[in-house]
Amino acid sequence: MGNRYYARLAADNIKKNAKVYVPYIITCVLMAAMIYIISSLAHNPDIRNMKRGATTTPVIMTFGTYVTMVFAFIFMFYSNSFIVKRRRREFGLLNILGMEKRHIAKLLLIENAYVILITVAAGLGCGVLLDKLMSLSLTKLIGETVTLGFHVSYSSLALTGIFLAGTFFVIYVYTLGQIHLAKPVELLAGSSVGEKEPKTKLIMALLGVVLLAVGYVISIVTEEPTKVLPLFLLAVLCVIFGTYLLFMAGSIALLKALKKREKFYYKTNHFAAVSGLIYRMKRNAVGLASVCILSTMVLVMVSVTSSMMLGLDGAVRREHPTDVVVNVHSVQAGDEIERLFSEKMNITNIHRTSQLSLRVYGDFDKPKAFTKDDYIMQTDEYGYEYENVKPELSDKEFNINISEKEEVIKGFDEGADVDLKDYEVAKGEIVVVSGMPDLHLDSVTIAGKSYKVAKVIYNEGAARNGYGMNYDIVMSSREEIVELSEAFDKTAYKQAMGTERVAFDFVSSDKDSECEKIDDILAENFDFDSSGGVYYTTQSDEKARAMEIFGSLFFLGLFLGTLFMIETILIIYYKQVSEGYEDQKRFEIMQNVGMSRREVKHSIRSQILMVFFLPLIVAGMHIVFAFPLVRRMLKLMGLTDTGLYMLCAAGGFVGFALIYSAIYTLTAKTYYKIVKK
Repeated sequence: MGNRYYARLAADNIKKNAKVYVPYIITCVLMAAMIYIISSLAHNPDIRNMKRGATTTPVIMTFGTYVTMVFAFIFMFYSNSFIVKRRRREFGLLNILGMEKRHIAKLLLIENAYVILITVAAGLGCGVLLDKLMSLSLTKLIGETVTLGFHVSYSSLALTGIFLAGTFFVIYVYTLGQIHLAKPVELLAGSSVGEKEPKTKLIMALLGVVLLAVGYVISIVTEEPTKVLPLFLLAVLCVIFGTYLLFMAGSIALLKALKKREKFYYKTNHFAAVSGLIYRMKRNAVGLASVCILSTMVLVMVSVTSSMMLGLDGAVRREHPTDVVVNVHSVQAGDEIERLFSEKMNITNIHRTSQLSLRVYGDFDKPKAFTKDDYIMQTDEYGYEYENVKPELSDKEFNINISEKEEVIKGFDEGADVDLKDYEVAKGEIVVVSGMPDLHLDSVTIAGKSYKVAKVIYNEGAARNGYGMNYDIVMSSREEIVELSEAFDKTAYKQAMGTERVAFDFVSSDKDSECEKIDDILAENFDFDSSGGVYYTTQSDEKARAMEIFGSLFFLGLFLGTLFMIETILIIYYKQVSEGYEDQKRFEIMQNVGMSRREVKHSIRSQILMVFFLPLIVAGMHIVFAFPLVRRMLKLMGLTDTGLYMLCAAGGFVGFALIYSAIYTLTAKTYYKIVKK
């Protein structure tokens, strides 16, 4: 047989199996386009040259590229398994009719060549065409100026091409292994080979329950914000493995329990559905668990990223309630700052707060100041020398932030013990706010001055801005903070930094003009430097800086959410199509013995509903138990509006449930068309 014959036969095979091949090819095209787009955004020179987000955005997009490639590989491999399973009988028939397995391998090679050519041409073409739209959307989200022009990333083209070539090669080798290891009779039997009724695996079910319980408990009991991220990964792994085990063992137990209920089981529509599902639940459960995990990922992505964007304004206003905050690295310079702005800009409503930030070590009740002898010079991997705390002291190091109570209350999380608002701190005593729930103190000695601890307040967000343990201390007045600043040992080396914050709103609506006046005043009277001395920030600048990260994360969340949604839809489609072909003969026999088409349709609906919405229900349960952990992760980024996150999660679930129901309607029709033939 010549190559032309193989090429024509391969094309005919794809056409004949269009019901399974067309969705597969469309998905491969979408995966290729998405990989190119996300990789191109990571290397886009316009993004790398932006004023804001030039550093963080490429890093986030690079991370997104790896995540997209991993899930694209898994999904393309998973989708191809449905096609191979559907065509096993065809391969067996060709083998029995005289086509050797090496000829089948050649035929498969040409079929894969067709698919990869279509994928590369259409996928990279769509990716290049949509890339500019995606880059414009990303820059708009970040708040940067949109740049015109067209950019093609050749490195992203090469990366996508190599990924597709490697993925299709693995798929081809795996398919050949499936065919060569099977006997012709086994191939001819295809997917119609019956399975024994699976046993209820109690140990597997219990292990699944235990893993889910561990994941849920981690989410509920984790209090310390700095431990949230590593524990989040552990909780995710426990929930994923627990879900798979529970679906594989628990679904069989559920169906057997339904079978024992005579009033339910011995009905025309339930009998066929339950009996059919029991015998193939071993395979069915993996698909259902995959749909559940992907649904959970979609819901988490949508709820988290949407609450981040919608809550950004509130978070910025909470941390930066006035138009301008002037910071001076001295708790004694506030008077001069206030006088200058009152005289030269007619600012009357000025609010001042003082803060003393200490980097100390030892025990919290008697913190020790770092001296020059506590530091050593170290060399980094590039050969640059830098000063660092000695290793034996670094594990005892912590931070103390001493402020007036207004500044500390602003950092309180929802649900914390906030009666500090009505608590007057007396001179000589302090209030300690800590992220440690079991802290008990009577007094604290700082720089030789002893303070009575009048109150210890637990606030889980107290340490969210620190890499180590942070403590907030409230003192009675600015004067007492100034006294403590002056009392520090003069030999202390880089141990304490005083900051005076002078906050006020603009007098006029012309913010650019107001900022120019501030620049002139600070330049004339102070060491005006963004890295030290005196500097100022505006509320709009803070929002723009937050958008650098939040905008990129929101874009990545939508991007990956779309990816997971596509995968969910196709897995459900292939699941319904493959089961439709498996059930076709069974329902044909039932109709021959007297079951009407209406009864067949009712049985199909019962079968699909019985398990179809189970992944959605379990995904909703995962979201509910993930709420405490996700809430704390959002608080690490300064987002404390719990009500907003709950609203976004509920809205996301409702929207996804509507899409899920639409998928059910479409796939149920496809299933019924196959079965009724």
